[in-house]
Amino acid sequence: MRQNNVNRLKFVNVEAGMVLAATYTGGNTIRVDLTDVARRLEAFAPLESRREIRRATVVDFGWGVEWPCGASLDSDRLLEMALEQQGQVANVDFRHWQDRHQLSLADAAKAIGLTRRTVSQFRTGARPVPRTVTLACKGRKIEQGRPKRGRVKEAIVATRSAQG
Repeated sequence: MRQNNVNRLKFVNVEAGMVLAATYTGGNTIRVDLTDVARRLEAFAPLESRREIRRATVVDFGWGVEWPCGASLDSDRLLEMALEQQGQVANVDFRHWQDRHQLSLADAAKAIGLTRRTVSQFRTGARPVPRTVTLACKGRKIEQGRPKRGRVKEAIVATRSAQG
């Protein structure tokens, strides 16, 4: 799920080694070290060449970055990789929770009792996700799986009338 245009890339630049600096349209700049990806995944192996990695281009109106060798990364995945490398795995988990339940910023905020701004800050990594919020997300997931109290009564009545 894409939130407005905040997750769109404005431009990318290669820094020392295999570090890609990506600036988003919202003004946020992240840095992602692609060394491990290039070593683990065959499609990204050509990026070990300084010449190839420097040819990174923003594509799809800012929704991704691509290299002439065919390697590409989605703007959301790039942000998640940066968060993971910074040790903000809870923020990545929060993003996945929100996406999995197809919640807008406002709906996610309402679901766990926070402001829309706070949810946005968790999503982008501007603020670390506290353990209490992670637990609230898990609690909401469990709560969503349970039937409403009135529905349980209705189910019992329906079962009894079907039996007799």
